[in-house]
Amino acid sequence: MNQKHNGLFSGYTFENWRNLVLAAIVCLYLINIIVTFRHGAVGDDFVAYWSVGRISNEKGFSQIYEIENLQTIYSHELKDLGYLIDIEDITYSVPYLPFFVLPFHFLSRINLSYSFWIWNIFNYIILFVYLLFFLERIKPGNEPVFNSLPLLVTAFISYPVFKNLTSGNVNVFLLVCIGEFIRHAVNKKPVLSGLWLGGLLLKPPLLILILPIVLIMKKWQVLKGFSISSGTILLSSLFLAGFNGMMSLINLWIGYPGDTFSNTAPEIMINWRMVGFILDNQFNMSSGWVVVGLGIILTLFALFYHKKHILDFGSPSWMLAMLGVFSATIAITWHSHHYTAMILIPILIFASVHKMLPEKIVFLWGTITPVFWFGTLIIGLFDYLLINIGVVEYSFMVIAISGFVINLLILFSTVIYQNGLKQL
Repeated sequence: MNQKHNGLFSGYTFENWRNLVLAAIVCLYLINIIVTFRHGAVGDDFVAYWSVGRISNEKGFSQIYEIENLQTIYSHELKDLGYLIDIEDITYSVPYLPFFVLPFHFLSRINLSYSFWIWNIFNYIILFVYLLFFLERIKPGNEPVFNSLPLLVTAFISYPVFKNLTSGNVNVFLLVCIGEFIRHAVNKKPVLSGLWLGGLLLKPPLLILILPIVLIMKKWQVLKGFSISSGTILLSSLFLAGFNGMMSLINLWIGYPGDTFSNTAPEIMINWRMVGFILDNQFNMSSGWVVVGLGIILTLFALFYHKKHILDFGSPSWMLAMLGVFSATIAITWHSHHYTAMILIPILIFASVHKMLPEKIVFLWGTITPVFWFGTLIIGLFDYLLINIGVVEYSFMVIAISGFVINLLILFSTVIYQNGLKQL
C-alpha cells in the first residue's frame, strides 16, 4: 500500500504562517541593523536632532532653526567624527517647536553614537511598556494580555517601527498621544482625550483632518483639552526660543514644502505626493499630479462614509472612523514617511482586539512592506550576479508604494467594515 506524503507546508494554518513570517522578518531586521550600524553610523534623523540639541546648548534655542548653524555642526563636528553622512548637498532641518527639542538639549551632551542608542533603547522600552498598558486597559473582559502577543509582535516588527528605530525618529511619542487620545475617548473623558491630541503639535500636519472634524462636529470638550495642552506647549516654546526664534521657526515652516529642504525625500514617502513625484521624476509624466489630485479627492470622499459615526464619540464605530481619519491624513499630508504610520498602531490594536477588523488585515499592515523589501533584496542580488541592469536602484519605489497601498487598504477597510459594525 502506497503511503501518501504531505508537502512541507501542507498542514500550515494561518497561525503557523504568521509565526514563520514574523520570525523571518525579525531575522531580516537584525541582519540589516548589524550591517548598517556596525561601523558606528547613526540614524540620519537623529543626527539632526542631536545637532539642534548641541546648538541649543551652545547658542540657545533661538538659533536652532538657522540653517547655517546646522551646516556648521554637520561639516565641522560630525564629519570629523567619521559618521557616514552625506553633508555636501543636504542639511537636515528640524522644524519642531522648541518644547519638543528639550530631550535633545540634554542628549547632545553625550557622544553622538551613545546618545543614538540611549534614545532608541529608551523609546522602545516606552513603546513596549505603553502597549502592554494600553492592551490591559482596552481588552474586553478578563482576556489575558498574553493572548494578544502575536498582535504585539506584529506591531513591533512592522516597517514603520523598524524605520523609526534605524532613523532615530520621534514617533513613539506620537503613538502614545494617539493611544491616550482614543483610550480616554472610550472612557468618555473628552477633555483628557483632547489634552493628548495636543501632542500632535510635534508634527502639526497630522492635525490637518482631525482638528477640522473636531470643530465641525462641535466637540467642544475635546477642543478645550487640545487648547490647554497646545497653549502650554506654545507658551513653553516661546519662553525657550523667544519671539525671534519662533519667527525663524515659522519661516522654516513656510519654506519646508519647497525644494530647499531636499532631506524631505518625497520619493520614499507613503502619500499621494510620492505618487506624483515618482510619475513626474521617474517617468516624466507631469500629468501624474492630476492623478494625485484625483487620489486626494477620492481619499477624502472615503471619509464621507464615516461622517455620522464621528458623532458617536468613543464608540466602536467612532474608533473605526478615527482609524480612517488618520489613514487618510497619512495619505494626503505633504510630509509623510513610513514611520509616521506608527500613529495607527493603537487604533489597529483596539480594532483587532475588539474584532472590528479581521486579524489578517492587521497582519498584512505589519508585514507586507518588509516582505516586499526582502523580495527586492533577492531580485537585486540576482540582478547584480547575473544581469546587472540596475534593478536594485528602483527598490525604493517598491517599498514606498507598498506602504502607500497598505495604508489605503486600511482606510478602505474601515469603510467596508463600518457598514457591518453594530452600535454598542
